[in-house]
Amino acid sequence: MANKIKLQECYPYTYVRVITMKSKLLGRDDYNKLLKMGFNEIAKYLQDSEYKREINELAIELSGADLLEAALDKNLIASYNKLWRISPDELDLLINAYVKRYDYFNIKTIIRGKFAKLSEEEIKKVLKPVGMFSSKFIDKIIDEDSVEKIIEKSKLLNKKVAQKLIKDFKENQSLLMIENVLDKAYFDFVFEFSETIPKQGHLFKEFLLNEIDILNIKQLLRLKKDGMKNSDIEEHICMVGKELKKENVSKMIKQEYKDVIKTLLSTKFKPIIKKHFKTLESKESLVNFENALDKYLLKKSLSLLHQNPLSIDIILGYMFAKEIEVKNIKTLVKAKQLGMDEEFISQQLIVN
Repeated sequence: MANKIKLQECYPYTYVRVITMKSKLLGRDDYNKLLKMGFNEIAKYLQDSEYKREINELAIELSGADLLEAALDKNLIASYNKLWRISPDELDLLINAYVKRYDYFNIKTIIRGKFAKLSEEEIKKVLKPVGMFSSKFIDKIIDEDSVEKIIEKSKLLNKKVAQKLIKDFKENQSLLMIENVLDKAYFDFVFEFSETIPKQGHLFKEFLLNEIDILNIKQLLRLKKDGMKNSDIEEHICMVGKELKKENVSKMIKQEYKDVIKTLLSTKFKPIIKKHFKTLESKESLVNFENALDKYLLKKSLSLLHQNPLSIDIILGYMFAKEIEVKNIKTLVKAKQLGMDEEFISQQLIVN
């Protein structure tokens, strides 16, 4: 167990600065305006907003959607860097623990890209622009020519686990085990960290438990849909979430695919299950259902912004909200380029 981190009850300077940063995030009225705009109008609106500096800096070499996407990423990095600057060392540890998730995400993305034989540029376009890994280190990882070397060089897993994964990958040519082990490794890391701040880490833990529920539901339905054996499914499940406890998940692992859906109707995920019930039951694509789960999770995370504003929750809430804002604007820009209608775009946005 890691040593306990001693946090003060309040860091007024940091919290007030974060509240100010939060006040500059786009609100529902802003999104309503953006939904009615064309692509050029959205670009102009953003140029007059908090994204002005990044858009102006990058306009020399980029234009159109590429300019906006790069500016959004650069602004996200700047926002996280500002959090580090205004926070004392012990709060930096909290920010680091959250940001570490992007390292796991990026390594999984690079592995997927290499497996699919994508170019380096194509892989870089889908990476998250933040994390504890430096851009130079990420470039070196992308330069590796095999999944095995990427796993080893990332050092996110201990040597014994990495060797077992590499063996499994060589035998099965599947990324499923690799991705699941990386997910579990992140949760193990961050839960151990949250234990070092037991009182203040309560809401952080709650968010993580909700995230595990979402991950487990996705895995259960995907693997049941693909006909995987129950004994093998168990290896791919995190087991302990907020809603789905160990006994709930164990029960569903033994059930048939359609019975898993029925069991989920008795959980807090009932509204999402009901909305997508026909698609789920017919074993069509799970993409829209999984997107709805992700949207649910992100909305839950936004609630941190409204709880205990003079606590570390405001920092976590701001990080969640800023990431969601960047995701929303990217969705808007792409959808407008594709000529999608306002109602459809509105359903894709996550707005509190």
